[in-house]
Amino acid sequence: MSAEQRPAPVEWSAWRLDGGGVTIVVAGTRGRIPGIVYWGASLPADEDLVALARATAMPIMRGGLDQPWCPSLFPEAGQAHFGMPALEGFALEGGVAKRWITQFALTGADAQPARLTLAAHDAASQLALAVTLSLETGTGVLRASAKLTNTGGSRFTVTALAAPALPLPQDDATLLTWHGRWCAEFQRQSEPWGKGARVIESRTGRTGHEGFPGLVSLSYGARETAGRVTGLHLAHSGNWRIAAQDHVPGARQALAGALYLPGEMILAPGASLTTPTLFAASTEDGLGALSKMFHQEARRHVIRHPRPDAPRPVHFNSWEAVYFDLNVPVLQDLATRAAAVGAERFVVDDGWFPGRAHDRAGLGDWVIDAKKFPDGFKPLIDHVHSLGMSFGLWVEPEMVNTDSDLFRAHPDWALHVEGLAPIEGRQQRVLDIARPEVTEYLFNALSAVLRDNAIAYLKWDMNRVLTHPGRDGSPVAQAQIAALYALLARLRHAHPGVEIESCASGGGRIDFGILAHTDRFWLSDNNDAHDRVAMNREASVFFPPEVFGHHVGPEICHTSGRKLSMQFRAFSAAASGGHMGIELDLRKLGAGDEATLRAAIAFHKKWRGLLHTGRLHRLEGEPHIDARLSLAADGGRFLASFVQTVTQPDAAPALVRLAGLDPQTRYRLRFAEGAPLTLEGARSFASPLAEAGGLAASGQALMTSGFRLPSGWPDMIFVVE
Repeated sequence: MSAEQRPAPVEWSAWRLDGGGVTIVVAGTRGRIPGIVYWGASLPADEDLVALARATAMPIMRGGLDQPWCPSLFPEAGQAHFGMPALEGFALEGGVAKRWITQFALTGADAQPARLTLAAHDAASQLALAVTLSLETGTGVLRASAKLTNTGGSRFTVTALAAPALPLPQDDATLLTWHGRWCAEFQRQSEPWGKGARVIESRTGRTGHEGFPGLVSLSYGARETAGRVTGLHLAHSGNWRIAAQDHVPGARQALAGALYLPGEMILAPGASLTTPTLFAASTEDGLGALSKMFHQEARRHVIRHPRPDAPRPVHFNSWEAVYFDLNVPVLQDLATRAAAVGAERFVVDDGWFPGRAHDRAGLGDWVIDAKKFPDGFKPLIDHVHSLGMSFGLWVEPEMVNTDSDLFRAHPDWALHVEGLAPIEGRQQRVLDIARPEVTEYLFNALSAVLRDNAIAYLKWDMNRVLTHPGRDGSPVAQAQIAALYALLARLRHAHPGVEIESCASGGGRIDFGILAHTDRFWLSDNNDAHDRVAMNREASVFFPPEVFGHHVGPEICHTSGRKLSMQFRAFSAAASGGHMGIELDLRKLGAGDEATLRAAIAFHKKWRGLLHTGRLHRLEGEPHIDARLSLAADGGRFLASFVQTVTQPDAAPALVRLAGLDPQTRYRLRFAEGAPLTLEGARSFASPLAEAGGLAASGQALMTSGFRLPSGWPDMIFVVE
């Protein structure tokens, strides 16, 4: 190539972030918004960032445009990005759409060791942009967000705005996403990477049972303990969209952001819009290492529990015992029985407010029903406290029944679209909580109940999707989420000792956004322990196990019809790592089942300190064994549970291998003291784990050759310490 044919030298700009053993390098040319060119283990301090960027730069492609494609944190149609852009919007000027395409130019950079904010402006579209990346120093998790400001003189309609685009490796093989339905949350879907865009989204007004706002990209052969994995999660509890794109050869990207309804997000001159935070992590050490990073991030920087060092108390919830049929003597009797088996918190579920004999009336009237509680909650709370338990209460503040004093007084407070017949769910409508007068009413009503009663916990429910999220003809779905966060923050400030659970027909609202305002999730309305074990496992990819309530339900599950032994129901809840509870009619328990339940709760209390703070390892191996191990922070002890999910497929019992242990350390194992050891499925079995001295072996041996379990039957659990 002659000197005349060589392209002119390109001026590069590059920055790096370091934290938690991770380095991210951001680089770009021509004053454009740059992209991530390196994301991995820490680089040497003297790494030449420009050389690294140049080594991975794109050439001018054959048959393409006359400038190379460059990765960008904010892909723009105006920069010849032909996939989904980070911004879609327009301004109506004289009835014509203007300012609909952008070419942002960098105007500044605020670079710190673990944080980078890039400022950009587009004079033609009259928009300013700030893109922020930060690496958490203790976890290596990336937080990313973008802020758009309308600097023009006319209103600008945003139809889509994404958080910074993150690269996904071009040679990855598999995408993991999670889908589901009511009572079947967190169902994993694994599919090969393909060309084009893989889009997942929710339009339900909440995070959604139908999809989870997160994905994981896996390299060839990646598994729990090895291989490159990259995962991301959008911390947003309303409508959302995530796109994994493979449009340009060698340039896979993920875009994530809130999903706006038509005309929902209009920026006045000078107004700004900030995306939800996108959490992301990448590791070469497998899916388990990725989960560790997300768990540490949640524990250290997201959860704001009022008593972070206190054990999470064992719950008793009244719902599946009495449903709406509440009265003080019955509840006092249940409280006495709950305390006797080891419960530490007594929760009155639905039915405590006027007109609530069924789900067709009463929602919105947040006062205590004088017919059911003639002396208020005090006699019941006093009784609960005398038994050494705290008291909790169910609420559903975002909803209203038409048969309620609130709706009769303020029918306009319900979300609606003029001219459309309302669609109810569970015989209820959705309050427009973004209206200041609605929020003020809810805050005052709930505060009065909390102020006048010793309530330690609220189960905050949301039992329907948003079908007509409108006010005065305009959509306001995203405004509901901002108002929800603000209301929760206000209540927590006014009542700092109260714990709050996020429930939305079970797992309809589970994400880091709502977790910053609550303390635990109700994973599913399905108390079937067989189903719950699998759901807990999948949810643990992103969330630490202690944030999920895991309750012991009745012998025949009310949502699945499956019949399960008390031994399996109780010990799967006790040893799974979740926040244990009880949700059944204790008056109907036989002596044997009551003794088993009491033993399981005692076992859980013994181990919950480890289960709720240790590192969770999802163990690989036999497909019919759901196995997990919780390892103490100092590595000195662990608890492992093995659930047989189907009939044993082989004549030989399962061979299991552990993970996360120090290869050179010797461990002494035994079937856990206090947990069941059922050998009915085996003719004879002389396991050293069942002997007084247990099994002594190195971590290397336990992770490589492992040990055999006894022969088991479906829905049987073995626990090893």
